Amino acid sequence: MTPRMTLSAEWPSLTDELELADALFGHHGHALVATWLEGETARTDDMEFARSFSDHIDLPGIHNEDYLHRRISTSSGNLLGGIRFYGRDVSRPFVEIIAHTFNDLDRLRDCVSREWSTFAPPYLRLRARPGRLSGANTLLDKSVYVARYRDMRPPAPHVWLHPFDRVEDAEAIMSARYRALAVDDPALARNVFPSAAADLAAWHESGQLRAIRTREAVVGILAVAPGAIGWIAGDEINEEVIAVEHRGHGYAALAQAAWAAHVARDQRQLLIGTIDRLNIASRRTADAAGRRRVLDVVFVALGDVPR
Repeated sequence: MTPRMTLSAEWPSLTDELELADALFGHHGHALVATWLEGETARTDDMEFARSFSDHIDLPGIHNEDYLHRRISTSSGNLLGGIRFYGRDVSRPFVEIIAHTFNDLDRLRDCVSREWSTFAPPYLRLRARPGRLSGANTLLDKSVYVARYRDMRPPAPHVWLHPFDRVEDAEAIMSARYRALAVDDPALARNVFPSAAADLAAWHESGQLRAIRTREAVVGILAVAPGAIGWIAGDEINEEVIAVEHRGHGYAALAQAAWAAHVARDQRQLLIGTIDRLNIASRRTADAAGRRRVLDVVFVALGDVPR
């Protein structure tokens, strides 16, 4: 049995991700998934990881070790998972399932409800190939989009990227867009958050932040830096904002194309990012730029909870 088949047999829920790893990284893909899983498993006794929660959260009846990942074995299946808080909001807990062996989703739900009952999470969260997890108890959270730079659409001459002279100008465009989003689409605004000023400054200093320009004006910002989504490593889109008055012209997709053609150093590298289920504009942008949806991150309700 190959190492890939061994990992898939031990954790069948990783089959979709192992197939994707093969497609993206060839014979190196399995090792990337295995290394990521080792790191997640190590968090079952990593108190520094637990303190990354407890140093900022004070919930009654909750102890430091409750934030550790847990490896649970039952007669119905095994799982590795841990508590999370959506957007660091303690009123929005859920359980991240790293891997599991359950054949029956209802039994997985029952196990998670029991094991993390002190947090009363309304959802668990899983990853799978797009569209595989659906039904009355499921709700798409976000999707992972990727493309190699060499496979993206060609750039257009009327949209290009240029470094900001002052990072404050980028921050002003970003802040204005998120303020408008809170008014125009409060549901999406509850799920997505502006980058910290310190992060913008760091990207500006390292040349990873660009103004999106046309012949008429600066129309937005794009920040791309090395990162990873789980085991998928690449250049990650950290911030992409089109100014309110310039939306609807396809500038975001053309900015990604310009980055791929003129800023990226290795055309074999992946451009990666996650997009919220409610962010229809960004999903269309990814499609138009040539990035494809490769994984879905899906909430599964643990009881009768509002969607």
